[in-house]
Amino acid sequence: MLNPRDRECGHVRTIARLEFLLRAAHWCVAIAGVSLIACGAYGIYGIWRNKHLEAQAQTFAMRGDVQSAVLVARHLLQIDKNNLVATRVIAQLADQSGRPEAIEWRKGVAAAEPKNPENYLALASTALRFGQIDLAARALDSIDTSFRDTVRVHQLAGTIALAQHKPELAEQHFAAAHEQDTENHQIALNLATTRLASSKPQTTEIAREHLVQLSAQSDVRTAALRALAADAIARHDHTNADRWTAALVQERSAPFADFLLRLEATYQTDNSATVMTECQRRARANSANAVELITWMNRHDLAAAALEWSGSLDQKVAKTQPVPLAIAESLSYTHDWRTLARFVQDTRWGAQESLRLAVQSHAVRHLGDSDSAAEAATLWRAATKAAQSRPDQLAMIAGLAEGWGYRAEAGDVLWQIASGAVGAKEALTALQRIYKQTNDTHGLLRIAKRALELNPDDLVAANSCANLGLLLNSDATARRLAEKLYKEHPTNAAFAATYAFALHISGKTADALRVIERLKEQQLRQPALAAYYVMMLAANGELERARAFLPAAEHANLLPEEQTLLTDAARKINASS
Repeated sequence: MLNPRDRECGHVRTIARLEFLLRAAHWCVAIAGVSLIACGAYGIYGIWRNKHLEAQAQTFAMRGDVQSAVLVARHLLQIDKNNLVATRVIAQLADQSGRPEAIEWRKGVAAAEPKNPENYLALASTALRFGQIDLAARALDSIDTSFRDTVRVHQLAGTIALAQHKPELAEQHFAAAHEQDTENHQIALNLATTRLASSKPQTTEIAREHLVQLSAQSDVRTAALRALAADAIARHDHTNADRWTAALVQERSAPFADFLLRLEATYQTDNSATVMTECQRRARANSANAVELITWMNRHDLAAAALEWSGSLDQKVAKTQPVPLAIAESLSYTHDWRTLARFVQDTRWGAQESLRLAVQSHAVRHLGDSDSAAEAATLWRAATKAAQSRPDQLAMIAGLAEGWGYRAEAGDVLWQIASGAVGAKEALTALQRIYKQTNDTHGLLRIAKRALELNPDDLVAANSCANLGLLLNSDATARRLAEKLYKEHPTNAAFAATYAFALHISGKTADALRVIERLKEQQLRQPALAAYYVMMLAANGELERARAFLPAAEHANLLPEEQTLLTDAARKINASS
């Protein structure tokens, strides 16, 4: 048994332990509190820092201090890679600087804030500026329907429609924008200019009257005069062409292109010599203007005069590209092949050496010497090899080849571009023009397949793959693609026609007619659709109805394989009568 003294000592030790534990607990609580305060303070500082950097980036951007704005925005993105303000600032600055990466930054903003229509408007506007028409259209389609009936949306939609060669749709959008803002001169100008292309004389006359009224408004005067001048020249209205171009070149800081428009208006008139002298004066010391004038003269059977005038140019201007190329074109127009060969052989074009080799190949090809064909081919290969890392120069070489009538060579160079990433879409467009001129169905299918590789969401390319694949091969892959497109987009007339054709060549013509006849009568009378409808009707024995659609079908611009099918159907229809 413990004596009282031992018990007292035990209590003291217990109390000491308790006091120690209490002190330790107090310290832990204090440390935890300090830690929480520190964490909170750091979080508050982080929020403040981000807001401060966002404000800085926006302020620098508004002041036009691009370098500082980009530095701050990129620093902010290092801290927070999803920072919306920084992404938007960089997108805006890249757009203003004309840098293609602006598109990706705009996409990032739209993805981060998908419910904000302003983001899609900005993306559409930027995509349009860089020629990505399909992307611009998709961006507008992403805007919620409740926000689409606005002036800005209609303006952009109208511009996109013009780029897509849909003037009627463009007119509808510009008219809708004008209804909402009747005082906006730019919208009125867009609407009037679009209506100039109308097939209705009354509509075009009213459009001209509106443009005359707009020419009195300082903010759109020059554009209105330019539209009136171009319209008068196109209609061979010499009186008004002279009137409007005379007013146009009186405008302050009129660009050289307006003086060329004046030259076009006065060509082969009493004023032509005076205007030509003024153009030559303005072009003599400016290489860009000199190229435009020489090119204009070459196109108007004045190549010999262009050569004579180019001889008076200052040597510095004459040797600045693309002036030598324009002079070479003049020599080509005059068929002075030996002079052209000497002209390009004795010079070096620096960064444009590939173009010099192409022109030299063109000249040698026409010399007619025994070894000229082989030498020309060698020079041409050297030209394309020198430009292989420069899609812009390859495009110029292709343009030269096409202008000289070398379609095969032009096609080869364009495919060289189309096989890469830069300029591929533009190259495919040029190839499509060539293959349509030559009715090359296999080439058009190759284009469609490459376009679909570049953009798997390109529905037009997908439908072309299906339609052309069915025409050429009747393969199962094309049939499956046609069915997929139709089921996903059953109201699209082109997809319906392709799917119906797939059913028809599979021996299911009755089913094919059920699909295509879901379209409206007006759609069925469109020439291209009517051609396919007539084929199917004739195959199904409905010859009288096929005869009713045959006149529309005969207006279609068909490929050889399509024409063969329509001719067979027409022969069957005519035999029945």
